[in-house]
Amino acid sequence: MAVELIKDSLNIDEIKGKEEVQTLAEAEIYLEQTKPDIDKILWAQGKPEIISTKIVKDKLLISGVVNFKVVYKSTEENPSIQQVETTSDFREEIDIEGINKEMVGKGKINIEHIEHEKEDERKISLRALVNIEGKVESSSSIEIVKDIKGGEGLETLKEKVRYNHLLGEGYTHTLIHEAFEVDDGMPDIDEVLKFDLMAYENESKVVDDKIIVSGTLECSLVYYGGKKINSIKKEISFNHFVDIEGAIKDSESQVKMDIEFANYEIKENLEGNLRILDLEIKVKIDGKVYEQREKEIILDAYSTKKEIDLERKNIEVVENVKGLQNKEIIEGNIAHSYFKEVYSIEGSSTILDSRIVEDKLILEGLIILNIIYLDSDSEEINTLREEIPFKTYVESEGIDETMVPEVESMVEDIDYKINDNKLILKVHLNNLIGLNRRKNINIILNLEEKEEYIDKSRRPSITIYIVQSGDSLWNIAKRYNTTVDDIISSNDISSPDTLMPGEKIIIEKNVDMNF
Repeated sequence: MAVELIKDSLNIDEIKGKEEVQTLAEAEIYLEQTKPDIDKILWAQGKPEIISTKIVKDKLLISGVVNFKVVYKSTEENPSIQQVETTSDFREEIDIEGINKEMVGKGKINIEHIEHEKEDERKISLRALVNIEGKVESSSSIEIVKDIKGGEGLETLKEKVRYNHLLGEGYTHTLIHEAFEVDDGMPDIDEVLKFDLMAYENESKVVDDKIIVSGTLECSLVYYGGKKINSIKKEISFNHFVDIEGAIKDSESQVKMDIEFANYEIKENLEGNLRILDLEIKVKIDGKVYEQREKEIILDAYSTKKEIDLERKNIEVVENVKGLQNKEIIEGNIAHSYFKEVYSIEGSSTILDSRIVEDKLILEGLIILNIIYLDSDSEEINTLREEIPFKTYVESEGIDETMVPEVESMVEDIDYKINDNKLILKVHLNNLIGLNRRKNINIILNLEEKEEYIDKSRRPSITIYIVQSGDSLWNIAKRYNTTVDDIISSNDISSPDTLMPGEKIIIEKNVDMNF
């Protein structure tokens, strides 16, 4: 009977490669004639933005721009606070072996450090060190062999494989229009000096054919008014959904949010004062939906009678064992500067190391803070970059050292107070943790049975085989074209899955009648 392969498919999502590089973005600003001369630069900020990602063979090309904004104090008799802006383009090639244009390239960027220098009263030079993380993913349907029919003396090795079955992915945009008035007791808005937004997910739920997402926009504003610098922070809640055909209720999901653009306008209130900030923000929401599935796959085959040819392929299967959310408050204080008033604190966090020891996940990371403040001694506005290390222990039932943690850490909020010129901080971290098992398996793509029979006539009637480290009954049986059952019977083996190195195995020859 001819060999017939019964096939199935695995829909999997693979990370083909991930690399980090750094690039330097440089720019110069020459003041327009209408701008007053520079006395002192108060602060400089840069917002990086990815314009495009493109894959060519073995390379991920990322192009982007850094939008610089500089705030300075003028040299006028009655000094004013001024701001100027410019941009700097960048383009980086990231080498990732094995990628091609059929795959999906993604980039993640942040600015590690900005340097600014007043060249003269009309010129500023800027340098930003930009961290770029490039990642390439591939969603594919891989054909596998789940059963084989026919063939003479064919033996097969089957294994159940758990994997993340990709049900679907998609994205959507939500346009958020919100307006709020500055609090009583705060001055009117003369000029916006700094405007920052961050979007994060609070909760998501999968229903049939969609993900329902609940999120928060955190808005931070630094403005000049009442002849001084002021700051406010507001949170905007929103709900939206991502259409994903094939999504099944209560399956697993991944959600990512990015702010695509943000416009604001300062408007008058009913009394005619400039106190209302009118926002229009576009948020892109990407979603993927997975389901844990288990399939039986034939990983290996041989014949006790005929020669066969196998065509194989090595793939990586990811089993998402569980997802965890760890919310942590990291406390710290800064005493080496003198704080009278804080205008802005920007925070980001990065995981430096994640490992599983016994039944605990240990996360070690760094919180990076950029602070704009009024110095109580000099009465000058200063900027400060501070790093706070942290170490977190996460306990959850079922954690073991076979799992590989993938962690994304973000700063959701920063509470602070000034006490005796010291800055007391509480940083609210949200660590999104995926615990995965990654398994490389060598699947069978095709099997061809040849006409030639295996010649066993010259083999001894009995072979004594000494078990080596890493041996299994399957490998031994395959090597000698016998069966696992025959070896078990000949040796009265009670525990087939446990072989000890040095153990002696009897292999009996069964000669086919063809010879």
